[in-house]
Amino acid sequence: MKINPKVLSAILSVLIAGGAVGGYRIIQDRGVDVFENSIHAVTHVVDGDTFDIEGGARIRLLGVDTPERGECFYNESKDFLDDLIEDSHVRFEKDISGADRYGRLLRYVYVPSDSPEEADVFVQEVLVRGGYALNTSVAPDNRYRDLFSSAKEDARLNERGMWGACDITVDRSLRETDSKPVDDSCAIKGNISEKGYGKLYFFEGCPNYNRIKIDIRKGEAYFCTEKEAESAGFTKSESCNNAF
Repeated sequence: MKINPKVLSAILSVLIAGGAVGGYRIIQDRGVDVFENSIHAVTHVVDGDTFDIEGGARIRLLGVDTPERGECFYNESKDFLDDLIEDSHVRFEKDISGADRYGRLLRYVYVPSDSPEEADVFVQEVLVRGGYALNTSVAPDNRYRDLFSSAKEDARLNERGMWGACDITVDRSLRETDSKPVDDSCAIKGNISEKGYGKLYFFEGCPNYNRIKIDIRKGEAYFCTEKEAESAGFTKSESCNNAF
């Protein structure tokens, strides 16, 4: 399978500048799941971090985030992913989470190389290192957290992509958001810890409740009852056990 020459040139310039001598990072297959180890045809790129494959499944790139429609660098990120994978074939690697609350499959994505001597293209790393995406790895899906963080710093220091074109300190898509509940009576916060504590929920009266931000882009949410939170896979924080 051939990669668009324009995109191949852009990827090579990004990786060479980032010190990735010898081409793309070599990825080893993990697991024996047929879906993960087979090759899938991409049919449509939705935006810079989401696309559809043959059969109707929608894939969300795991561990990264790109600007939303109307935000700085949205078109550039979408176009880059479009050139890289649309009408091509990709393979997937799963971490811990299988899907998000919208039913999108969460996967690391690779464009297979034609040559057995060349490594596959790790789509997430290329996006982050080129300044087309930010790293957003959160527990429990932290397999490539350090790699993505390093790629982000490389892009930032060299002002690639959005780092040279956008005001990242004020652009909403490039910082943590703090979503508010739609209904004030549904104020239980379902938070995904970035420190490895997993998916925890907090109700009013819990220590630090007011300091906890909810970013729905990460799969966090508000719940009306504790039962609802637990059904969504969240566990009550131990800090809330003595709350009144």
